[in-house]
Amino acid sequence: MSGSVTIFMVGVIVTLLSLFSFSSNYLQKLNNWFLFSKYAPFVTLGIGGTVFLVNVLHLSMADFGAYRFSLFAIFATIILFSFFKMRELLSIRGLAVLLLVCSKAMLDNVYCEPVLWKNYFVSFVYSIIIFSMLIGSMPYLLRDFLDFLIKSKASRVILGTSSMAYGILLALIPFLGR
Repeated sequence: MSGSVTIFMVGVIVTLLSLFSFSSNYLQKLNNWFLFSKYAPFVTLGIGGTVFLVNVLHLSMADFGAYRFSLFAIFATIILFSFFKMRELLSIRGLAVLLLVCSKAMLDNVYCEPVLWKNYFVSFVYSIIIFSMLIGSMPYLLRDFLDFLIKSKASRVILGTSSMAYGILLALIPFLGR
């Protein structure tokens, strides 16, 4: 997939996801389903962990490739035991892993692409990386932020409007460079 298609698709996804932030009912349903579900950790950490483990198996020799099987065993053990020992807010940690894996794929797609205004997309991806590291290490922050958004209509409108505007900008970037 080319960099322009990736930037356009991420812009459309951000724009569509921003529509959900305007309604407290959708955020409350997301909060109840995502944070307190028994199945959400298996989906998020299962998919993110599987892709991460596949990336570990494909490490080059310059990236600790000589130890790839040892690293695979260690990380697979950590992922499996987290389903049994770290159940609290595991879906948020799984979301963090999934966002980091997706960020790597997005950055790989736009690397060395001659797309004008690519810096807007790359800065967006780096903000996703910072966000995912933050919620991965302190998952209660996302839970508290969702509770704050459910209670505050002004914050929902500000977040929804700004993320929708940025999503539209990302969706238009491939067309503005021509």
